[in-house]
Amino acid sequence: MPTTISRRQVLTTAGAATLATTVRIPAARAATKITYWAWSEHIRGAKHVYAKFREMHPDVEVDIINLNPQEIQDKILIALATGVGAPDVGLIIESRFPSYPPTGGLLDVTAHLKGLQDQYEPRLWSRLHHNNKAYGFPYINNSAVMFYRRDLFEKAGITAPIDTWPEWIEAGKKIRAMNPDTYMHQVSPGVPGNGPLNAYMESRGVQYFDENGKTIRNNKLGAEVLAFYHDLVKKHDIAYLVRHNSPEYFVAMKTGKIAALHSGNWGLERIESEAPDLKGKWGVQPWPRWSKDAPAVTGTWGGSVLVIPRSGKNIDAAVKWAKFLGTNIDAQVGLWQSSYGYPTNVVAQRDPRMLQPQDYLGQSMYEASLKPRETRYMNLVPDWPRVQVAMGRQLDLMFKGDRTPEQAWADFEAEMVAFTG
Repeated sequence: MPTTISRRQVLTTAGAATLATTVRIPAARAATKITYWAWSEHIRGAKHVYAKFREMHPDVEVDIINLNPQEIQDKILIALATGVGAPDVGLIIESRFPSYPPTGGLLDVTAHLKGLQDQYEPRLWSRLHHNNKAYGFPYINNSAVMFYRRDLFEKAGITAPIDTWPEWIEAGKKIRAMNPDTYMHQVSPGVPGNGPLNAYMESRGVQYFDENGKTIRNNKLGAEVLAFYHDLVKKHDIAYLVRHNSPEYFVAMKTGKIAALHSGNWGLERIESEAPDLKGKWGVQPWPRWSKDAPAVTGTWGGSVLVIPRSGKNIDAAVKWAKFLGTNIDAQVGLWQSSYGYPTNVVAQRDPRMLQPQDYLGQSMYEASLKPRETRYMNLVPDWPRVQVAMGRQLDLMFKGDRTPEQAWADFEAEMVAFTG
């Protein structure tokens, strides 16, 4: 006997089947958002590599915030003390980093750096540590180089690169003879003078402090280098005494007041922005050696460390961003290509992309100035600004003629002994 199925039964059965086979798809999880504090060229670098980071970590979004570097240092230090107001990741000036781990407010990142030690210079690696634990991710380095005006060198009959300081001084005398209003390069007094002075000290092998943070006493080599810094201005008359980052400093860069510019590798960004019409006229060479038989080394002018405050609510995401910037080869090379941050990672340094020329220079800055030199570093101590203020005071007194270089060094050393023992 045929069975009659009503229309209602057909629809009911079909609906039940549909419900039985429906797969519930959970809503896409929103990306974790973190904040990153940095400044000027580092902001440009971060934005340049951000797309690569998002490819690797689509679950993390980064709000890249541009602040004054000194503001960042102070705000993070206060936030570590209070436990509020810190970014998820912050960029710290390397010389100031030793003051931060003792606060107890930074994340211990030792486990996140496991197995990477061989990819970084040993002294630079040690700077990330406090009491045998790492509290910062490596980022970029700023090694000392010499930018120079090709046209002014050619006019004075000078061929670059100039290998040693004695040869540099002789070349400087040619520049001064060619035009008494033009100097070979610049030297800075005051607290800003610590930046350039570091390169002279480090490349000569000077340490202010030993491995335990105690002042090295009767430091004849340090006194010798300070006298050399003084004599470039007062004896040899080849260096222009001008406060770093002053209006006069930028005018000198643009107008031919100096035939060369001592800077870190970041200086190219400064020259490009201040003197775009001089494209092709500026070149770059290595930091001069102290003599023909001296090692091929340079010092620093800057450098930074990535830190993660322990109070952050998005630690996992923060670690991904900091580790990416400091250890990923594409990120390290990308920071170089976009903002001239010299990779701290030695694998990135050997990447073929580092040999690509910079358009403004028409040459590879890495190949011409950094590859030929090994970078040396000072031992740092907490409250490094106190060291800088003490030396800056002596630089001012020395260049004003109120102290001889020997007296200036003796007074600096005595103050450091009182400070660190």
